[in-house]
Amino acid sequence: MGRAFFCLIVLKKRNIFLLLCLLLLLGVGIFKNTFLRNVGAVLIVEDPLEKADAIFLLGGGSYDRGREAAKLFGEKYADFIICTGGQVSGTLKSLDLLYKEAMVSKIGMVKNHSLAPENIIAIEKGTSTREESELILAYCQQRGFSKIIVLSSKFHTRRVGNVFKPLFTENSIELMVHGAPSSLYKEDEWWKKEEGMIMVNNEYMKHLYYFFKY
Repeated sequence: MGRAFFCLIVLKKRNIFLLLCLLLLLGVGIFKNTFLRNVGAVLIVEDPLEKADAIFLLGGGSYDRGREAAKLFGEKYADFIICTGGQVSGTLKSLDLLYKEAMVSKIGMVKNHSLAPENIIAIEKGTSTREESELILAYCQQRGFSKIIVLSSKFHTRRVGNVFKPLFTENSIELMVHGAPSSLYKEDEWWKKEEGMIMVNNEYMKHLYYFFKY
């Protein structure tokens, strides 16, 4: 009798445990997309746009960022696009084409979006967000700019704001951060594409790196 009762208690506990596991799995299935969407959304921080002295297009992601920069230029947000970036991609190196990121962005906008070369300036320097913030600040001070748009990838915008805004506010230059949507994945479904997963993972790692370094 006692043994049978003990077995019944164990069986009930096991069933309760299995039920809890099932409910947990159902909860994960139901709320997974919302959770992952919010993980990505945290990285996107953009500003309302106004007419600016120039649009600064950061190095990397030349196709998507160039497309968005051309769109903003067409909407008359600025009369000039200034591209930064001093690195050469591995793909171009393998073809012995040593175009730096800034020049790749410029060429892409001229060829793909029919922008006039004289409206685009390539500054072939800057290998990190921090370096680009410093060289863009120096450029703005030399030219007397008081309001600029800084354009990068959407998932890069929070880090851009964290790096740029304290520096530019201190120097009385108004800064608007804007993100270019990716052509490889949807930002609100980033986990469904390998490129999206890599981008989000890299951004969180870089946030951690910047937190400890700066």
